[in-house]
Amino acid sequence: MNISSIIDLIISTSRSPILIRLVNRFAVNKNRIQRKRLIQAVTKHLLADYGREGMFGDLSVFEAKNLQLMHDNLLLRKLKSRAEGSVGGRHKRLINSINNIQQRTEKLKQLDGPDVIRFLSSLYLEDIAPDFDPVFLILFRSLAKRLFNNFVGSIRAVETETGTINELANLIGKEPVFFIANHVSNADHLPILFALNRAAIISPVVIGGSNLYHGISKKILPKINVCQIKRDDMIEKKIKWLGNPVYIETFKQHNQYMWIHNEPYLFYPEGGRSRNGKIMTPKVGIIKNIFEFVKTEHRQVHFIPLSISYTSVPEDLAIEESRKGINISYSDLIQELANLNREYGHIKDTAIHVNLGLPITVTPDNLPDLEEFSYELMNRVRDGIHPTSTYEVAQMILFYSDSLDTSEADRFSVNDLKNANPDYSTERLSSAIEIFTAKKFIAPAKEPDVHNLFNIINPDMLRQYANRTECEF
Repeated sequence: MNISSIIDLIISTSRSPILIRLVNRFAVNKNRIQRKRLIQAVTKHLLADYGREGMFGDLSVFEAKNLQLMHDNLLLRKLKSRAEGSVGGRHKRLINSINNIQQRTEKLKQLDGPDVIRFLSSLYLEDIAPDFDPVFLILFRSLAKRLFNNFVGSIRAVETETGTINELANLIGKEPVFFIANHVSNADHLPILFALNRAAIISPVVIGGSNLYHGISKKILPKINVCQIKRDDMIEKKIKWLGNPVYIETFKQHNQYMWIHNEPYLFYPEGGRSRNGKIMTPKVGIIKNIFEFVKTEHRQVHFIPLSISYTSVPEDLAIEESRKGINISYSDLIQELANLNREYGHIKDTAIHVNLGLPITVTPDNLPDLEEFSYELMNRVRDGIHPTSTYEVAQMILFYSDSLDTSEADRFSVNDLKNANPDYSTERLSSAIEIFTAKKFIAPAKEPDVHNLFNIINPDMLRQYANRTECEF
């Protein structure tokens, strides 16, 4: 049985009424938000907003309708082109997709005003709204522990201060809570969710980009509470999805419904994986929406700095390739986990640290400056990053290399690093050297009668690791 069939079996098993009752009674995670009710409530709110001439006017509705029709026509041309050279099951799937989009397009053409909002918001929410299934989460965790034991076994949940986890557990589900994390890998949300669940903390909604939805990921991500946002082009190289007024307002109202019902959230203010290793300048859009929620609903909220660090960074080579403009968002979640698990099986020290900070409370009577607050949040995230041996030793190597003449700057000896850092753990130094050698960032010098001398093969990769405890702002 292949992994796709196993996931289908888990989805089918998770519908068992007995398992649902048991999980809702005894498990940390329960069925909290009813998806059908959410879609109805958000659509109703959007229609009411249109009726009282709020965010939506006729011009916005007309714009959104035309953008969707243009998008669908472009998509139809691509699908028809692919169908021409296809055979068998692939051909049948493409024809079904073409027929569905043609029907959708014909229906949308006939609609106006509030009917357009009702149609588009329901369409968008089918993508945006997660279909969280706590039974699936438990079964998927059990599968992951078995199939990806090296990866799962490397996860460490760390408290900034004693009692932090207990304080978070008492807040979550009672008031709006937002985990704010640095973004290193496409797999970040999995160690975070494993760490939170291990600490008996409710799994938050995770805002994930549509670039994650490949292959089996499309089945898994909604079930583990990932909310999809499309940040890519809606109309090729002209208009992004976030430029569609109905799409962006649907996404915003979806989030606000969740927040009103005290659903915890996890998001990455950087908006994407860091390409140079440093924490990037935060994008303030969602934090701005949270501040608006605080004012309009007159409720306090809590921000939790969450810092993730890897001894061996997932996709480190691919991330460096992306700096050259190469697309690296092509593998699905299972592929990434399999690759990570294989690599982690060959390396002794692969700890992934998930550091949970104390809550920062924002109240309606004392709203801070948006930009200053966002920067301070990311500084708090940086301060909580666990300095892994690879982060520290990469910094040592580069500092030592930069201090030498150009002719010697591409090599170092372990003894030189020890002399320059006498208090540093010999075990941690050896572990990092072993990892960098395995990754071919460095290589032992081949000179006779010389021991512990290394050539620097890939300084850019060392720099990526060295930057992980810094902000670029």
